[in-house]
Amino acid sequence: MTAIHRALLATTAALLTACGGTSVGLQAAGLDLPAASTPSPLASTTVYTSPDGGIYRNAVHLDVLMVARRDVSALAQRLGATDRWAPLRPFGAFTLVAVRLRNDGKAWSEPSVDDLQIASDYAPKQAEQGPLHAFYHPTYPLAMVSDTKPGSQCTPHLDPGQSTTVVLVYPPLSIPGAGIVWGRYQDFALRLPQGGGVAGLTDRPVNAALCTPPQATG
Repeated sequence: MTAIHRALLATTAALLTACGGTSVGLQAAGLDLPAASTPSPLASTTVYTSPDGGIYRNAVHLDVLMVARRDVSALAQRLGATDRWAPLRPFGAFTLVAVRLRNDGKAWSEPSVDDLQIASDYAPKQAEQGPLHAFYHPTYPLAMVSDTKPGSQCTPHLDPGQSTTVVLVYPPLSIPGAGIVWGRYQDFALRLPQGGGVAGLTDRPVNAALCTPPQATG
């Protein structure tokens, strides 16, 4: 049994208010993420939210800290997603993208993360049609792990000046040497190499939630 299995299975999960999916509290130790005491961003951009419907645009700085592949069996069990994710297991380790968000605006912000997608170019051929198609076309995150509690719609809540690190769990993908294309449709796209690391998610409790893809709420 790996460290992630031992830590997550041994932790008592505290159910939080559901927001688009099951949300649980987890002990961060043993998540088996690449560690970096002062992580250097793989790529950066600025996204915007608006607390008043669009009149004021609140800036949120976004740093991508890590792209990695990991076994998430224990996390799936804690979230009650083992059966749902079972068809993906033959394709190997799941894809993780770690993002640091910092609210640089003057108002609270709940930036969306469930619509941050990986280009479908890296999906297995078996997903071009059939039951796997919905997982990969488009490739939205299945779940998130965060050092802050999810806000409404399973998004992190950030007050002005506050930061959070969010690890997004995607289906297994083939990551080429040139990296993957990741971003938000018609907003931004970043080329991300595999690598990097995170700090601050190995010694504190974190929160995990299932993501609800945009097509399921539209």
